[in-house]
Amino acid sequence: MFFKDNWDYITKLGPIFALTSLIFIYSILIGYSIAPDVSPQSFEGVLSNIPDPVDSTSFEMFLAILYNNVFASFLFMLSGVFLGLPPLMFMAFNGFFVGYVSYNAAQIQGIGFVLATILPHGIIEIPAIVLCGTMGVGLGYQLIFKLMRREGLQKYATESLMIFLKRIIPLLVLAAGIETALIYSLI
Repeated sequence: MFFKDNWDYITKLGPIFALTSLIFIYSILIGYSIAPDVSPQSFEGVLSNIPDPVDSTSFEMFLAILYNNVFASFLFMLSGVFLGLPPLMFMAFNGFFVGYVSYNAAQIQGIGFVLATILPHGIIEIPAIVLCGTMGVGLGYQLIFKLMRREGLQKYATESLMIFLKRIIPLLVLAAGIETALIYSLI
């Protein structure tokens, strides 16, 4: 219902969305399964732009989470100009990271804690970010088609940007609010 004005566009992305989702889910499983063998230093700097909740206000945390998610989502979408491959690599890395963090948190707090902290905001955030990756892959395909003398690149890019601005950003605002509330309810 949220995407009703863009339903034709979203429907055309269905197979790419399925592929992007499978890569993300598979990467979560890989990250979770090999987490004991991965050094924490491998992810140094990944969350460096997210402040420590103990030293930050909830509004500062909200803005940091929102900025991180909006910037990453836009990057996933825009990077598709490189023939659609970077968004798939970003999805794989992010899935791996989620799996890695989930494993380590589950060792300390239990899998119930992990699910309780990821699902409330993840049910909104993850599909929105995967959709941005999907639009990035689609952008790469459209660029390839344009190079092969097919049309549609400008229309695709415009529609992707409008969906990002009107639909993805509001979803990420909601997800960041939920995530921030969860963080501060747990500390």
